Amino acid sequence: MTNDSTLSERITPIVLVGGKSRRFGRDKLIEPIGDSVLVALPINVLRAVFGPCVALVGDADMSVLREGDTCIEDDYPLRGPTGGILSALEHTQGSVFVLAGDMPTVSIDLIHRILERAKEMPDADAIVAGNDAGLDPCLGLYRMGAIEELRHALSFERSPSLQKTLAAMRSECVMADMASLSNINHPRDLPLASPRLFTEM
Repeated sequence: MTNDSTLSERITPIVLVGGKSRRFGRDKLIEPIGDSVLVALPINVLRAVFGPCVALVGDADMSVLREGDTCIEDDYPLRGPTGGILSALEHTQGSVFVLAGDMPTVSIDLIHRILERAKEMPDADAIVAGNDAGLDPCLGLYRMGAIEELRHALSFERSPSLQKTLAAMRSECVMADMASLSNINHPRDLPLASPRLFTEM
């Protein structure tokens, strides 16, 4: 965990690694990308902002978990990103900055802009990236105030829509370009997997 220079709150950077890669056909998180693997890209961009304190959350192969700095047990396995984020908040008892393990193109600049908005919005439960197509709930800052709605959502659905849950929270959106929000869901998406550490809209 760390204190970003723009915030007084304690923040733990986390990467969600609990997906099953069904559409990809194999474990996409260890798919080779240059000299590394896919999951290392979101881990490294968080390290560039927060330092070597990135926690992985989710039921993943040990080859994936070794890429992180530490792990947080997912107390809600197979419940989607809602369960992973809730587990991280309950374990850390502080704010968490979330990235999905299949998002390789997030920039440092975008993360800093989210943190700056969080500084301006101390009462927001979540500050996430988005664009004209909607919010991306797996890229942003979640605070302890989000716990109630996350628990509520899990009490009704096995894998609830995190976007719908965000709508019930006090949430804020930081605009990003489409490239920054790319997910790798199929092997044909792999050409998109190049880090953009310093470029952003």
